[in-house]
Amino acid sequence: MRKIYCFGEAVYDIIFKDEKPMEARPGGAMLNVAVSLGRLGLPVCFVGDFANDRVGNIIKKFLEENHVDTSFITMYSNAKSRIALAFLDEKNNADYLFYKIRIEDKPYIRFPVLQPNDILLFGSYYAIKPEIRDMVSEFIHRCRNNQALIIYDPNFRLAHLKMLEQLRPFIEENISIADITKGSDEDFRNIFYKEDAGTTFEVLHELSCKSMIYTRNRYGVDLYTPDFQKHFPAIGIKPVSTVGAGDTFTAGMAYWLFKNNIDKNHLTNLQPDEYEAMIFTAIKFATNVCMSYDNYISDEFVSGLDN
Repeated sequence: MRKIYCFGEAVYDIIFKDEKPMEARPGGAMLNVAVSLGRLGLPVCFVGDFANDRVGNIIKKFLEENHVDTSFITMYSNAKSRIALAFLDEKNNADYLFYKIRIEDKPYIRFPVLQPNDILLFGSYYAIKPEIRDMVSEFIHRCRNNQALIIYDPNFRLAHLKMLEQLRPFIEENISIADITKGSDEDFRNIFYKEDAGTTFEVLHELSCKSMIYTRNRYGVDLYTPDFQKHFPAIGIKPVSTVGAGDTFTAGMAYWLFKNNIDKNHLTNLQPDEYEAMIFTAIKFATNVCMSYDNYISDEFVSGLDN
């Protein structure tokens, strides 16, 4: 049976508004994606690591409660799990502080072997972290060779900007391997110093990017492929929080690809109207998550899709 694998960091998010903590819940870009897909009843597995501490056990239990396979999670003894602080501004956009995992041993990740037609979603700092980069590179190359469909989200934060020259080759390698690269205008501005979708795609196309999805918050989404381009407007709302919006957009893409049985070969010939259906689905997913402090689609939203 076809499976979806989400590879990335797991953190515990604490959300602040007006300098006061408002909510706390498991997070991390690919964990957020996995939870949304698990709530939809799709066969999704989270691949990553965290500590075998109180926070780590909260995260693992939460994944299992949301029907996410935890078979490929490494839990370290004598360690402390990652914490992320999200500070919401007056428009409820988030600024972040990250507290890294603390482990005594060398990081170790148990990677699955993906099959043709499986989907891999990966990204963020975890995908370019120097300490595990060799393992990650070997894994994503193997996924490509096995004909898995690969989606990459750089999700590059300002906190890592001082390491950019070291990290950019890893980002570029990830882009060259992925079938779809999806990122925000802020991501691409930080990485490539480009201010718009067109000039960004020129850079990505040179890296063999097959399809770029460029998100711009309330200004919508731009799609670029070698054959066509199109802009999609956002749905006008007053957001409660934008934490998890980009991740839920990614989940919407994966949901559409899975439900329509789009594999790597079909993706190569995906038509403009099919791309349009995928992106409108992703926008609806992202809009839903902006209406609460959750990082994932709501149960009510899932029920609406079922109906």
